[in-house]
Amino acid sequence: MTQSANKNIKKKVKTMKKLKVASIQMVSKNNDYEGNVSRALPLIEEAAKKGAKLILLPEAALIGYVFDDSLWTMAEPIQGRTFTWLKGLCKAHDVFIGTCILEKSGEDFYDTFILVGPGEHDFWSHRKIEPASYEAYFFAGGGLNPNVFATPIGRIGVSICFDSSKTHTLSSLIDGMPEILLNTYSCPGLPWFILPGHRKNWVDVYEKTAAIYTGILPVPLVISNKTGSFESPVPGLPLLRANAEFVGRSAIVDRNGRVLASLRQGPGVLVEEVELGRREEPSTSKERLPRGRWLLPYTGLIKVLMEFSYLSGKIRYRFSKKRKAAAKGITSM
Repeated sequence: MTQSANKNIKKKVKTMKKLKVASIQMVSKNNDYEGNVSRALPLIEEAAKKGAKLILLPEAALIGYVFDDSLWTMAEPIQGRTFTWLKGLCKAHDVFIGTCILEKSGEDFYDTFILVGPGEHDFWSHRKIEPASYEAYFFAGGGLNPNVFATPIGRIGVSICFDSSKTHTLSSLIDGMPEILLNTYSCPGLPWFILPGHRKNWVDVYEKTAAIYTGILPVPLVISNKTGSFESPVPGLPLLRANAEFVGRSAIVDRNGRVLASLRQGPGVLVEEVELGRREEPSTSKERLPRGRWLLPYTGLIKVLMEFSYLSGKIRYRFSKKRKAAAKGITSM
């Protein structure tokens, strides 16, 4: 190797951006906004105290996760109470914080990731591309929409929970050329009435997702999920209830796929410094994408169940008078 080549490598190493990031894993109770705020606050403050500049909360951290019309009462405008709360924390600690809200826009609801920073104009958002399974009964998909943000601390990509399972999500991220990726989850295990082998596959695939992503898009990855119990009615089957535990397993992974920190279960904060950017040129990333709709290797049964509940939910959502009334602010559902 020539001396000039060595100098170029050293220059790249010297100019490599580093960022201290945090993943928060927390208990999030249904329809308990103030309680969830009180549970999130000390974890955010702990992350900031440890020097984190970018802090990721789970999907819908402040509203809970339930397949019930009561979820609509937790909705807010894009820059509503959650934005206001996060903006105050970002200014106080000089940090950037992201989570998902249930956004109300016109007659529709969306699962929307918001990233807030300390500056006056530090605000970015991305709507979940497709609702997962029974989520489609309660909010619409945003379709393909920008999922990489150009921020003062770097180009930040985001994938919301089950969106990570689809090739179109990763393809869109590759196009946006992020320097770091945030995967925010509200992912429980599958309920008791699903056969054990499929329940195991669900968790196994979740654990493999980081390796699959960094193998195709080699950038640092921050994963944040909930912990604790999940309980919900099953739409269309009023006598059946889904009972499970949130998968947990939040983690921080470097761009080589090495797990820097992880948390299996229970509330906690992970803080690590990562090098932003790719470990290689982006030209080959799309060549590594599998063909078809599905990126992650779920069983055939899981795919069928997820697609069936998604499609039936879209129909119910579209024609729901209760949804339209809730969006107009009518609380009697």
